This record gives sequence, C-alpha cells and structure tokens, in this order.
Amino acid sequence: MIISISGPDTYRSREKLYSIQELGIQKQAKQEVFDFTEIVLPDTPEIVLSRLKQSLNTSSLFTEKRLLIIRGLASLPKALYTTIKKSLSILKDNADIIVLFYDTVSILKTHPLTKTLDQVKAKNTEYTFLSEPKVIAYIHQMSLDQGIDIKRDGIIYLISYQKAQYTLAQEKSDNRSKSKANAFQIDLYAIELLLNTLYNYYKNKPITVEMLKVILPQEQSYSIFSLAESIYARNYGKYIATLNFLQKQGIEGIKVYGLLLSQIKTALIIKMSQESQKQYIDYIKGHPYILKITAQNIQSWNSKDLKKIYLNLIQGDYEIKFEGKDSYEKLKSIVLQMNM
Repeated sequence: MIISISGPDTYRSREKLYSIQELGIQKQAKQEVFDFTEIVLPDTPEIVLSRLKQSLNTSSLFTEKRLLIIRGLASLPKALYTTIKKSLSILKDNADIIVLFYDTVSILKTHPLTKTLDQVKAKNTEYTFLSEPKVIAYIHQMSLDQGIDIKRDGIIYLISYQKAQYTLAQEKSDNRSKSKANAFQIDLYAIELLLNTLYNYYKNKPITVEMLKVILPQEQSYSIFSLAESIYARNYGKYIATLNFLQKQGIEGIKVYGLLLSQIKTALIIKMSQESQKQYIDYIKGHPYILKITAQNIQSWNSKDLKKIYLNLIQGDYEIKFEGKDSYEKLKSIVLQMNM
C-alpha cells in the first residue's frame, strides 16, 4: 500500500500519521523513517535517498510486514528530483509493505513529486484547514474523545478567544499582511491542551461558556480595533479598559493613535455622506464589509459630534509629534472631552 499525506493542517494529518503507525504496531510491522526535514551532517539528502532506495530494494526470504515513512520529500530542492525519481522508480504496491509519504505542505499538481506519486498509484489525502462550521464539529468530536462535552456556544467562544489572541499578536508585531499564509486559522494543538485541562479540572461535567471563562482570561478580547467600536457604543469604560490593556501589552501608542484617527475619519466621511443622501463608497475606499459595519455602528451619531472627536484627535496628533505629549494619555483624554 502506498499512501501520501500532505497539507498545512498538520494537526489532522498528524492524527492520520499516528493512526497508521498504530496499525503498523498492531500488525507487528518493522518501521523505518526517512526524514528529510531533520538531516544532520554528515548526512545529506542524497545519502538519505540512497538509504531509502536500498530499503526499497531489500527483500526477505520470509514474508515481512514493513512500514516505511518518508517525511518532507516535497520540500527538497527541485534539482534533486531526478535522483528522487530514480530512487522511487522501483516502488511497487505491496500488500505487506506500507509506504507513507508525509509532508506538511500542499503538493501542487505541477510539483515533480505529484507525477511520481500518480505513477506509483499512491492514495493521496491533502489536509487543508477546515471551514469554521466544520472546525466547530471537529472540536466537538475532539471534546467527546477526551471524555468531555462542549456545546456549540462554548466552541464558538474558544474560536473567538483564539481570534482575539491572533489579532493582538498581529497588532503587537505590526504584521498586518492579508496573505492567505498569514490568515487566522484555529490552533487545534492549543485546543487539545485546553481540553485536557478542562477534563482534569471539571472531569465529566458538561462544559459551559462560564466554565471556559474561569480557565481563559477574558481580557484577551480587548483589541486596537475595539477602541472605535467602544466610542460608537458610548461605552467609555471599555474604551479606557482597552487602552490600559494595550499599554500593558507594550503596543506602541503612536500606532494605536494613528489607527483610531483613521477609523474616526472614515466614520465622519460615512456620516457626512449619509446626511447629504449620497453614497459613501464614492468618497472613501475600504473593504465593503468593514465600511458597512462602521455605518451601522454610527447610526446614533451625527456628523457634528464625530467631527468634534476628529478635530480633537488632530490636535492631539500635533501635540504628540511636536510637543512630546504621551500618546496613551492623549487617547484617554479624548473621552473626557466627549463628556464635557
């Protein structure tokens, strides 16, 4: 049997790898691992490929069950694929031998390894990241496997918590790349550790959101992007709490100030367009969904009050840059001016 497991969702692919290894143990198969991800000198990829070829050529006088695991082959330089092809050319489907190719990247159809895997009739499974509805179901099954039961609202809370952590990390590192490689993905490894903690803490009790809040600190829900939302909702207590949290996390005040100024400017343009019965998309660029949410959040505001906030921010920006004022202190003073 020849199997290829690949894809960026390493949690699920790892589980599949472990299940195949467990099957090999049950069948008392001799296991060999050829790992191209952790080659240490004096070994080289060519030397490991030579060992792999020798192993594939090895035959026994007796029937012997074997499990050969080949890790990271797809990540090797393309210059080596002539050698790889020669090493794998002798690979044949054999009921007593399982050959498992394991890669933590997606293997493109144009990749040289793809043609080789097709030629040896490998059973291919690619583990891409699950959509949110599917990951909810998957986490629920994970919890049942751990001996606990988390309902849907609890799982959604876990996902929201991880999203907040991810957003905070992006803000702190100033990495706002919108490429797919940097997009948020649920961390199933962290979920697994959390489920183990929940089981040890609560045993067989059904897990509620309130129980999760005991384990997970709620302050993680604070984000730079919630500052403007707090203002729109006139929730000035949350606004100050968010600023205190961001400052405690060491996030640069200038960056926070600049983002809030930009958000309030956008809100002002939207409100002025609405009051003039015009389409705000004709005057401002941005993601349509974000602009729509902003428009909904400022329904109870008028352009006069938003303009007052904006002008106060402009004045504060000058004082920070040219008078040495503290960014966080100026941000906190904004809500005091709103209440005057």
